[in-house]
Amino acid sequence: MAFSCPNIQQEIQTEESDERVDPEERKKLKRPYPFPSTIENNLNDEIIPEAVDVLDSIFATLCSFSENSSTCNDISIVEKTNNISSSKKEVEETKSDEIEIIGDNDYTNVSVKTDDQTENVSEPFEDIYDFTNIPIQVTGAWKEFGKGNNYTRGCKWAPDGSCILTCSDDNILRLFNLPEELWDFAKWQDMPEMEAVVKISEGDLIYDYCWYPLMNSAEPSSCCLASSSKHTPVHLWDGFTGKLRCSYRAYDQMDEIIAAKSLSFDADGARIFCGFDKTIRVFNVDLPGRNFETRQTFAKKSGQSGIISCFAFTSQNRSISAVGSYQKTIGIYSEPDGELECLLEGQKGGLTQLQFSPDGNLLYSAGRKDPEILCWDLRNLGDVLYCLRRSCVTNQRMYFDISRCGRYVVSGNNNGIISFWDTYEESKALACDEFSVLKPIQFFLGHNDCVNGISLHPTYPLLCSSSGQRKFPDLLSEDEDGMFSSRVIERDNSLRLWWIGKCS
Repeated sequence: MAFSCPNIQQEIQTEESDERVDPEERKKLKRPYPFPSTIENNLNDEIIPEAVDVLDSIFATLCSFSENSSTCNDISIVEKTNNISSSKKEVEETKSDEIEIIGDNDYTNVSVKTDDQTENVSEPFEDIYDFTNIPIQVTGAWKEFGKGNNYTRGCKWAPDGSCILTCSDDNILRLFNLPEELWDFAKWQDMPEMEAVVKISEGDLIYDYCWYPLMNSAEPSSCCLASSSKHTPVHLWDGFTGKLRCSYRAYDQMDEIIAAKSLSFDADGARIFCGFDKTIRVFNVDLPGRNFETRQTFAKKSGQSGIISCFAFTSQNRSISAVGSYQKTIGIYSEPDGELECLLEGQKGGLTQLQFSPDGNLLYSAGRKDPEILCWDLRNLGDVLYCLRRSCVTNQRMYFDISRCGRYVVSGNNNGIISFWDTYEESKALACDEFSVLKPIQFFLGHNDCVNGISLHPTYPLLCSSSGQRKFPDLLSEDEDGMFSSRVIERDNSLRLWWIGKCS
C-alpha cells in the first residue's frame, strides 16, 4: 500500500508560505488534545511519555500489517505473533492439506481443513483501537482555512489511506498527504502543520464530492475524485495533478445543464449516481458527456419525493442501493434496474448521510438538524434497531463514520465534542419511547466549533476531523449616538489528525 503521492509536488505548484511558524501555533501541534481557550494557559505541551515504547511496537506491527493489505477489498493475511496460536507451525508444515482463504471487510479468516479438525486463525481490525484513553492529536491544518469565514465542509480519507480530501467554503477541494513524520514517534513533538499538496477550485458552491472507491496510489489512473457544484456538471478530477479529466453533464427538459445536489460512485466504481429533485441520473464512468440513465423516484403521487441528497452502496450486496431524500425518507432500490423495493421513514430531518456496515446487514442514516443517527437492520426492515444521539443544530452535513470492523461508530457534535460508540454493546442500550439509545463509550473535546467532518483511516488507528460553520458579525450598541462595534467572533476552522490506537 502506498502512503504518499510520488512526484506530486513536481506536477503541481502549491502556495507555500515563507512565514515562520508562530510559537503559539506550534503549541497547537504539541498538545495531546485541544481544550477551550479559557484554560489554554494551563496546557501541558508534552505528549504522554508512557506511550513511547508501546507506540513504537504498535507502529512496527501496523507497518508490516499494511504492506500485506489492499484497499480494493483484496484478500490479505494478517499475521501477529501475539494472537496466533502454537498450532500455526502445524498449519505451515501441512502442505498437502486444503487451505481456504476467505476475505471480508472485518478481517481475514484462514481456515485450514484437515481430516480431523478445522482451525480458524483470525485477526480483527477492532484490536488496533483503544478508546479507554483520550486520543492524541498528532498534527493538523489551520492556516489553510484561517482566512475569514472559510469553514470546512467535511473530510474524507482516500480509500488507500494515503491522503485526506477536504472541502471548504472557498469552493476549493484540498488534498493533504499523510505526514511522513508519522512513522517516527520521536518526531511527533515537532511535526509541522499539514499543507495542501493539491488544490482544486470549483466555480461555485460545492454540493458534494467523493473519492473513486477503488483508488490506489500505486495505480495513477485510479487516483481520481468527483465533485458537483452549483451551475456546473459533475467533474472528475485527477488526484495527482488536480487537473480535470472529464465532465458528466446532466440536462433537464429544457435542455439546460443542471447541477447534481449529491453524487456517489457505486461499489464497483463503474457508475456515478447523481441526485436531483425527484430524479436520479446514472452515468457510466467510462462514458463522459451527456449519456446517462434517468430514474424518476416519484411519479403518480407515489415513490420517493424531494431532492435526492445522499447514496449508499455495499460491496457485500451489489443488488441493492440506499437513497436518501430531503423529505426525510430512505429508499431501498434493486440494482441494476433501479426499482423501489421499500421506503423507510423515521429520520426527523432531511437525510444528509447514509452508510452501510462492512457486512452489508446494517444501514446507518443521519439527517439535517437531527440529533439521531439511526441504525436499520436490512434483515428485518420496518423497525429501527437502535439510535446514536449527538448534538446537531446546524443545516450543514455533519458526517459520521464506521470502523472497518463494523464495531465502532464515530461522529462529531455541534459543540466540538467527538463521540465514539461500540455497537457490540447493543444490550446496554437505554430503552426510550421510540428507539433504543446506545450510549457512547468515549467522548472528548476535539474542536472549539462544530465538528462537521469525521473519517477513520481504512487501516491504521487514525482519525481525521474537521470543524467550522458559517458565522455572522454580531453588532453591539456602545452608546446612544448609534456607534456600533463588532463582537469578536471565535472560529475554529481546522483539520486535525488524531491517534486512537493503544497507548498503554
